[in-house]
Amino acid sequence: MSSASTTAANANNGKTQTINLEDLPLAQLQKIKAQLEEELNGLTGAFSQMKQAQAAFRECKGCIDALTPESLDKTIMIPLTNSLYVPGKLSNIENVVVDVGTGYYVEKSKDDAISYYDAKIEYVQNNAKTIQDTVEQKQASYRGLLEIMQYKLTQQQQQQKQQQGAGKQAATDSRA
Repeated sequence: MSSASTTAANANNGKTQTINLEDLPLAQLQKIKAQLEEELNGLTGAFSQMKQAQAAFRECKGCIDALTPESLDKTIMIPLTNSLYVPGKLSNIENVVVDVGTGYYVEKSKDDAISYYDAKIEYVQNNAKTIQDTVEQKQASYRGLLEIMQYKLTQQQQQQKQQQGAGKQAATDSRA
C-alpha cells in the first residue's frame, strides 16, 4: 500500500501541517472521499464549459475567415435571438461586430477580430489545461484514498474474522 498524506494550512499560525491519511478513521476518509468527488464533479463541469467556449470562439473565427469578396451582397440569416433569424445582406466584409461579453458588441476589422478570437482561444486553452492538470491531481488523490480505504476495510474484515475465530475457539474450549 502506498503512503498517502494531505496538507492543510493551520488557520491560527499559517504553518503547513501534513496529515497521514492512513491514520484517519474510515468515517473521516468517507467524508474526504465525498469532498473529492464533489470537487472532481465541479472541475469536470468547468473543463467542459471551457471546451465549449473554445469551440464557440473557433466557430466565430471560422465565420470571419469565411468572409471573402464573393460574400459581399449575399443574403444571410441574421440572429435576433437564439431562435429568431431574419434575412439580411452583407454590405461590408472588412469590418465585423464582435460579442465581447455581457451584452456588449464592438466593431472591429477582420484582422483585429481574428486576433481577438485567437487571444480568447489561447486564454481558454490555458485555463482548460490548468483545470485538466488539477483534475489529474485530484484523481490521483482519489485513487490513493480509495486504496487506503480498501486496505482499512480489509484490515477490519480480518480483525472480525480473527475475533469470530477466537470466540468460537473459546466456546469449544469451555465445552471440553
